[in-house]
Amino acid sequence: MHAFMGEQAVKTMISIALGAGLGFLLGSEPCAGQESPAASVREDWSDWRGPRRDGISRETGLLLEWKKRPPQRRWQRPLGSGYSSMTIVEGRVFTMAVTADGEFVFALDASNGKTLWQVRSGATFEDSYGDGPRGTPVVDHGRVYALGAHGDLLCLQTATGEEVWRRNILKDFGAPNIRWGISSTPLIVDDHLIVQVGAKTASIVSLNKSTGKLVWQTHDDVSGYSSPLLIRVPGPAGPLPHIVVHCGRSLVGVAPSDGEVQWKFPWLTTNDMNIATPIFDPQRRLLFVSASRDTGRCSAYRLTVTDNKVRAEEVYTNKQMRNHYNGCILVGDYLYGFDNAILKCLELETGQVMWEDRTVGKGSLLAVQDHLLVLGEKGEMAVVVATPEKYVEKGRFPVLRSRRAWTPPALAQGHLYVRDLQEITSIDLNDAAAR
Repeated sequence: MHAFMGEQAVKTMISIALGAGLGFLLGSEPCAGQESPAASVREDWSDWRGPRRDGISRETGLLLEWKKRPPQRRWQRPLGSGYSSMTIVEGRVFTMAVTADGEFVFALDASNGKTLWQVRSGATFEDSYGDGPRGTPVVDHGRVYALGAHGDLLCLQTATGEEVWRRNILKDFGAPNIRWGISSTPLIVDDHLIVQVGAKTASIVSLNKSTGKLVWQTHDDVSGYSSPLLIRVPGPAGPLPHIVVHCGRSLVGVAPSDGEVQWKFPWLTTNDMNIATPIFDPQRRLLFVSASRDTGRCSAYRLTVTDNKVRAEEVYTNKQMRNHYNGCILVGDYLYGFDNAILKCLELETGQVMWEDRTVGKGSLLAVQDHLLVLGEKGEMAVVVATPEKYVEKGRFPVLRSRRAWTPPALAQGHLYVRDLQEITSIDLNDAAAR
């Protein structure tokens, strides 16, 4: 099994295998002339934008015909302010929020939303757009890694919240905080934790995930709000692991082993607002990045491997997709995402707009079963078919009544999780008719 294959991918395959083999184990067989139904795929959501950081769930057998049959709410509860998204592993929901006592990492029971444990991570980050943490906890082999808005980085036991190690990346590397607070989510690559710091000669650092000790540091740039991405670039000797980071004023590609910067492009935006996570298509070797505000634009780069190093060449730049606080999703040959407040479909290869629609308003999205779950900032969610032909909607559901539901949703084990600056809720998407 490939060394870079994550624990979550293994769990997904096991889940599929167990589902497919359950009838055999119980000694049951389909009736004569009746086909055995395909097992529904279920997986955990262990990372920022899902287990592959691409905003795509591989689950099947979900209820998506909302006009015919709307989904049911499982639970809803107050949480606290913050923009952190959710990770869901082994029946636990991990997120971050602030209370009157400061910033906390939370573990909730996925079945009812009750708090299992909470650990104070730091002081409250205050901002007129919303107080609290921005990064998302990442779960790996029984540990959760959480980075707070003031730079407090913690490693905790998922079962109990017991602290394994902690450090403050801004103090340790001499970096200033950024205007809207540290927002990047650390990236796990084998035994390493890749963190965007934004310090001089330490814009990006690699820490030993077991101890928190420094492995390497590289690059000289202020921090952006985007999260690092591990990609595998096709090359003569096979896929080459590579890390892409959208920093505050540059886009760079570095080697996972030692942090060597192998290519970089300047990426200047208003207030260094590089927020959206990059997207990579290995078939076309295309890397897509986008940013918003006055200098908003999107660019695609072709990556190649020469002498075991990655090189990048710009393919196009245009203003057709300007992601603000959430990124795009690639389904097949096409990108789906918000150009500021307008949902658009773009052809990845050319950057050509296929369609656009104002849908539920400015928001975020995830993809599943060739559909998009589109969350508007006021809390309304729509099911949209992921097709380049035209905008096709299959229903809406009032997930939250909100004025700022900016946090991207998460999906695990047939259940959807959504939060805003006040509350968190879980929606049942299991389709009983598909069982």
